[in-house]
Parts: sequence; structure tokens; C-alpha cells
Amino acid sequence: MVRDPLIRRIWLGIAITALFVALALVRLDLGETWSAAAGANYAYLVPAIAVYFVSLYVRSYRWRYLLQPFAAVHSWRLYPVILVGYMANNILPVRLGELARSYYLSVREPVRGSTALATILVERVFDGLTLLVFLAVAALFLPIEALALRIGETRGLAPWGVAALLAAPFVGVLAGIVLVALRPEPSRALVQRLTQRLPGGAGARVQGVADRFIAGFEGLHRPSRLGAVFARSVPIWLAEAVMYYIVALGFDLQDQLGGPLAMASAILVVTAASNLATALPSSPGSLGPFEALAVLALVFLGVDGETALAYAIVLHLALLLPVIAAGLAHLAARGLTLGELMRRREAAVAPDAQAAVAPDGPSAVAPDGREERA
Repeated sequence: MVRDPLIRRIWLGIAITALFVALALVRLDLGETWSAAAGANYAYLVPAIAVYFVSLYVRSYRWRYLLQPFAAVHSWRLYPVILVGYMANNILPVRLGELARSYYLSVREPVRGSTALATILVERVFDGLTLLVFLAVAALFLPIEALALRIGETRGLAPWGVAALLAAPFVGVLAGIVLVALRPEPSRALVQRLTQRLPGGAGARVQGVADRFIAGFEGLHRPSRLGAVFARSVPIWLAEAVMYYIVALGFDLQDQLGGPLAMASAILVVTAASNLATALPSSPGSLGPFEALAVLALVFLGVDGETALAYAIVLHLALLLPVIAAGLAHLAARGLTLGELMRRREAAVAPDAQAAVAPDGPSAVAPDGREERA
């Protein structure tokens, strides 16, 4: 049964998506957009999509590092889990794919789903910080301050205010992660105080999940480990930016942006802006926010709106559809569907399922023969 908070989040995501779609389409000629899309060279999509799958493999390398304190898992075993998670994010709303990924890892490897989810949160924080660094680098070559000024006009914010607003969530969450990693026991004690009055065994179950989630931040109070995670994040986004660049070649954006080097800087801005927009809760695949921010950035940097929108739509489809196909194919090869995977996850975290996996009761078994772990 779908919970009311989830329904509210879905409707919030739909509202945000509708707003961004309206922003992306305002004052644009859809006929010209179609012409721009029809005139593109789609041969560039082949190497672009290949580069994107490479970037996803590099993500598995980073995830392997984050999971090292809990299990030694090869990157090649993490890669299909990432494909399934991204596929689910592209199909399900409000980033439910993160839950699918953490659960699917737990049935394949000796890592608890809640611990895996904590490492995914770390990934998302460092993704945001890396994209902010990309914006800072691009600001050395492009008038990013003026773009921030335009974005801030609707809220009466100065450029530094826009920058602070973008950075605050990621910096704040990172600070919280470091604090919990530095002093995990007080965090566990706080959870225990908050849950000790819950009826039945609910408090103990919540405490257990919280303990495993807190464990996922193991070692992240050390600057060397934080630096290592960041160092592994940069090539991920550089590879994705290369993918964006290759697709842009198919639309001849270099002619409107002033040449290959200027386009490289502009693509850093597009990569950062479009993906920072996807941090908002929205529809499957962040349809709407991605296009709106990509168009806004490109138009500001000198690309006509119709070409910018055509490029953003084609680029987004190139990001979504191949991964959806790959993730579904992986599950199908194991006799699973996304719906069944999510139902198994719900069963694994439900109170009744806790008794089902007790030492004297039957265990749920994953497709590869491992016991499912919540």
C-alpha cells in the first residue's frame, strides 16, 4: 500500500517538473526546435553513449572504495547494480531507484541495504560538490556570475547568494556525515532515545537500521578518505561531460559557442547546471528540471533557444533510454522485473518480514542464491 508521504512527494515532483517544463518551453518555437533536432548528426550518439557507460563503470570503482570497510566487492560486480539503480531512477519518481540499488546490492553481496544506502548518500554529496567545482572552473573562462545574477533575479538574490544556496545543502550534509563518522556513538544514542518509546519491537528494528546506516559513514571523518572519494568523483563527471560534448558536436554547438575550447567550458556549465537541477524531487529521470537548466545555461552562453532545447532533449534521452534498456535486460536475465524487485524490497523491510528471516524461520532467497538482507 502506498504511503501518504510518498504520494505527497510524487505530487510535489510532478508540480516541480511541470514548472520546469513550462520554463523550458516559454517563448520557444517548437517547430524550430523540431527542425534543429531533425538536422542533428545522430552518428555522434554512438560514441557518446559508450562514454556514458564508461562513466557508470567509474562510478562502480568509486562505490567499491566506499564499500571497502564492509566488504571487498569487485567493480565488475557493482557495475550491474549501478545499472539497475540508475534504470530504476529513470523509471520511478522521487529517486526511488536509490532504494532499489541499495536493496539489490544487499541480495548480491554481504552488505546491508541500509549501509549501502548511506554510501549512496555520500556519493550524491560528492557528486554535488564536484559539479560545483566544475562551475567554479568554468567561471574562470565564462561570465558565470552574470548567469547566477539572472537566476537570482526571481528571488532577489545576489550572485554570491545563488552560489551559497547551491552549495549549502551539499556542504551541510557533508558536515553532518563527517560529524556522525567522527562520533558515531552519540548519534546511535540519540536514535535510541528517539525510538525507545515505539511500541512492540519497532524501536529495536529502527535502531538496527540506524546503526547500519551510521556504519556506512565509516572513516569519512578522515581528510585522506574524503579526498580519495572526491578524487574518484572527478573522472566520473569529466567522462559524463565528454559525453555531453560529443552530443553537442552533433548539433554544431561549437559554431554558436565560439569554437571547441569555448564549447568545452560551456559544457562544464551545462553538465553542472542540468545535474544540480536533478537533485530536486521530481518525475522519473528528472524530466523537466534537466532540460530547463540545460536550456537556460546554453541560451545565456549564446545558443539559440530552439537548438538548446533540441540538444537538451536528445541528450537527456541518450542518458535515460540506454541505461533503462541495460538495467531491464540485466534483471530479465535473472528472471526479475523492476516491480518484483521493489516488492521484494518492501517485503524485506516490512515488520512481518523480520520474523520471516529469524534464525528459526524460512529465509527469502535472492536469484543468485544469497539470502536477502534488509
